[in-house]
Amino acid sequence: MRKLLAVLLCSIIVLSACTSELAITEVKSVPKDLQETLNVLGMEDYVQKINNGEKRSYIVINTKGTITVSLESKDDTIVINIDEVENPNDEVIKQHIFKLTTDTKYVYTIDLYKNGEPIPFDTVGAF
Repeated sequence: MRKLLAVLLCSIIVLSACTSELAITEVKSVPKDLQETLNVLGMEDYVQKINNGEKRSYIVINTKGTITVSLESKDDTIVINIDEVENPNDEVIKQHIFKLTTDTKYVYTIDLYKNGEPIPFDTVGAF
């Protein structure tokens, strides 16, 4: 009986993890199509959202500081938190690229925050 209960519990955990595809991960290797789009957009804007199909978007943050990005889901809203520590001695703008994967079954909105303050996307595009 205990083995059956353990198997059932493990199955529920695995299935519940599979239903939610919401994730944000830093990109190590930039796809060619995305790089071509970024070359056109440039690095003047702080944050850009570039869509690639229904389930995937790229969030691009151009900054001289150090950033940490986290993701939350609240009902039909995705909350992206950018925590940035500015480095006044750094003169070079760095481009941080994150892949946002969502579940296409739901309609959602994205709220974007920088250091706890709401901010808009400077650029939204697609490739």
